[in-house]
Amino acid sequence: MVMADPRGAQALAVDLLATAKREADPAGEVTALRALGLAARELQDAATAAHQLRLSVAVARRAGLAELAAESRMSLALVLDDLGRPRSAVREIDLALTALRGLPLARARMQQGILLRRLGREADALRAYSTALASFRRHGDLLWQARVLTNRGVLQAYRGGLSQARADLLRAQELYRELGLTSAVAQVEHNLGFVSAQGGDLVSALDWYDRADEHFRRSGSRPAVALIDRAELLLAARLLGEARQAAQDAVQAATDAQLGSLVPQAKLLLAQSALAAGDQAAAHEAAGQARRAFQRQQRERWAVHARYLELRSAASQDRASLRKVAAALENSGWAEQALEARLFLASCGDQAALAGLAAPPAKAGLARLRIRAWHGRALSLVHLGDPAGAKRALDAGLRLLDQYRAALGATELRVLSSGEGADLAALGIRLALADHRPRQVLAWAERWRAATLRLRPARSPDDPELTRDLAQLRRVGAELTGQDGDPVRRHRLLRRQRALEEAIRRRTWRTGAAMSTMDKAIPLERVIASLGDRALVELVEEQGHLIALVAVAGRVHLRQLATAAATTAEVAALRFALRRLVSRYGSAASQAAADAAARHGLRLLDEWLLAPVRPLIGDRELVIVPTGALQALPWSALPSCAGRPITVAPSATVWWQAATSDRHHKPVPHTGKRRTVLVAAQEPPCAVPEVQALAALLTHDASLVGTQATVQATLTAMDGAHRAHIAAHGAFRADNPLFSYLSLADGPMTVHHFTSLRRMPELVVLSACDTGLSTVYPGDELMGLSATLLGAGTRTLVASTGPVEDTATQTLMVQLHRHLDAGTAPSHSLALARSAADPDSWATAHSFTCFGAGTA
Repeated sequence: MVMADPRGAQALAVDLLATAKREADPAGEVTALRALGLAARELQDAATAAHQLRLSVAVARRAGLAELAAESRMSLALVLDDLGRPRSAVREIDLALTALRGLPLARARMQQGILLRRLGREADALRAYSTALASFRRHGDLLWQARVLTNRGVLQAYRGGLSQARADLLRAQELYRELGLTSAVAQVEHNLGFVSAQGGDLVSALDWYDRADEHFRRSGSRPAVALIDRAELLLAARLLGEARQAAQDAVQAATDAQLGSLVPQAKLLLAQSALAAGDQAAAHEAAGQARRAFQRQQRERWAVHARYLELRSAASQDRASLRKVAAALENSGWAEQALEARLFLASCGDQAALAGLAAPPAKAGLARLRIRAWHGRALSLVHLGDPAGAKRALDAGLRLLDQYRAALGATELRVLSSGEGADLAALGIRLALADHRPRQVLAWAERWRAATLRLRPARSPDDPELTRDLAQLRRVGAELTGQDGDPVRRHRLLRRQRALEEAIRRRTWRTGAAMSTMDKAIPLERVIASLGDRALVELVEEQGHLIALVAVAGRVHLRQLATAAATTAEVAALRFALRRLVSRYGSAASQAAADAAARHGLRLLDEWLLAPVRPLIGDRELVIVPTGALQALPWSALPSCAGRPITVAPSATVWWQAATSDRHHKPVPHTGKRRTVLVAAQEPPCAVPEVQALAALLTHDASLVGTQATVQATLTAMDGAHRAHIAAHGAFRADNPLFSYLSLADGPMTVHHFTSLRRMPELVVLSACDTGLSTVYPGDELMGLSATLLGAGTRTLVASTGPVEDTATQTLMVQLHRHLDAGTAPSHSLALARSAADPDSWATAHSFTCFGAGTA
């Protein structure tokens, strides 16, 4: 009953205790106290559990009930271990073992196995579990069979025996279901998630964890160990903010429950997530606290891990100590941390570490570990004077990353996984630069850049709960739009919005991967040949400096540019000035100052970024592949780009795929009719007049205006269309880019809604503010509306990288579509529309950018 209904068991035990005392029944008293202790442990109150179990032992000893005393000691041992007192726990279990026989002895053996595992004596623990299991099977004890199978399964997972672990846990799940113990089933499901995580299957692990978490949330109690495991998984998925929050929650949960054995493990995860996020001070503090706790508990294996994190997060690096701890990590079974330590030392030029990285990586094991191992081998081969071998190792590591990324379904997880290849791509670029081979530098840059967009996109899963959550999110968004009077209600709506967004993210993380493969070789020669008379300008950051790779007339040239820090700061200042200019904020003098500041910033950026390549590009049409903060630059406003067609692409390969229609993701064939769809939301005020003007100008198949422009109606009309124009309020969510949106009649249409389309329009025009912005991740991976549309199959997107004026936008859009209707390519049409714009509205005209192919 303790497992099925701990509070019910607690109430029953209180009654039994009163009866036993009244009737002078020491055996009943011992049993009641033990039940109270076990119930308290189940309810995560370890201190109360220890108190009740000590009383149980004392009563049993006074009454001469040796076997009952031993059974209570057996339970007390686990609680003492929970409290972080392993020596006392071992003493209690040893005393229990001497007094027990038969089935009770087997139960004590299993408990001993738990303690041995936590002390790092895994082989001894495995023997204890197997011996106990044989006894439980002989006695037909289903409950304890399930318990020992659960514990053995977790141990097998730690030791790398994933198939054995899964078999044990699935059998435990069956037994618990047969016994009707739903809480125990949830714990086993969580452990199945842990097995998937150990095998590197993030999607399955998230699925199992979420199943278990639903039960934990309903029961009002989330075990600290479950939070620790979730934090570890989120860290592996590079969801650093979420991992850190889960680790903090785990520290709090373990502290509240006085689980001394779990508090340092939670702090270890907190240190890891803080270090990954670049917060060295917080990582150093948490790692030091964890190390001292592990040492007090004589858990030396764990103390080694904490010591490594403490050294890595220290203000000054102690390389001698790191060398020692790297060897200790390897000897203690911390393979991933040992490799990290060696890679760090190798990056500092440590020759011994380089020699230790020379072996080819294993063919099995965690993908992210093998990717890093290929990086280590490449570093070692460079040191040995074999750059060709190093390049082969780097290529092998990036191919493995491609496979790993393709196995993830969710765009967010794919984008974040690219961080695993940062060091490999950077080393490849450095080797190509050392060889003075611009074409190879471009090849290495393309090998890693925006790779997620080369995969078949993840479609929204056919999940009614996801559909429900998206509908609720629209309703909440619509209410927030009209809610400006009641701060209490607004706060409640915002809290509901955050909860829905979190639920939607968690569901999309579990999206299964589409059948897709990455290009085995980047078709660089075909990309260059496809440029025709255009010039490609691809920007690469290398050790803080920007490099321009210019492909023109079949050749690739390299030019050194400004520092990345200087350009990033100037882009931020420019965007601030443009925002003031477009918003018409302030006096005439203030507006003049904003105009002057913006023009100065554009001249400066032009000198830094394009002046060095002007002799190469001449007056050609440009395909620009930016990096970092330059993704948000209004490129057409730079003096060197005046009047010329400009297309901005996430990578040269993505541009080529879009321009040549060599796409992986066109599951629905065109009907042959080139449909045009026009959509106007009720706000801003210019949206409806703009679309009405376009409707009078263009032959169109659907025009959704005002209240007709609902999310579902818009999606239905857009599906399979050739051209779609949407005029609405737009918002870019820097905090959560996949919830960037367009405001329609019934609420926001987010990135997640677009992924439900079977076939994206080939040309999309978003007449709204900020819709061309994206958050930039390592590998110049992008997340936002523009990246989603291009990744889902839109060949060309016209969208803004900043705020825009209503009247100026309407004029620009009419001109744009006039030229499009005349058969002019989108990049040329936008350039012509800008040329005809009112000079006073230059900021709005240049905010609109042509993304993707530039053709349709």
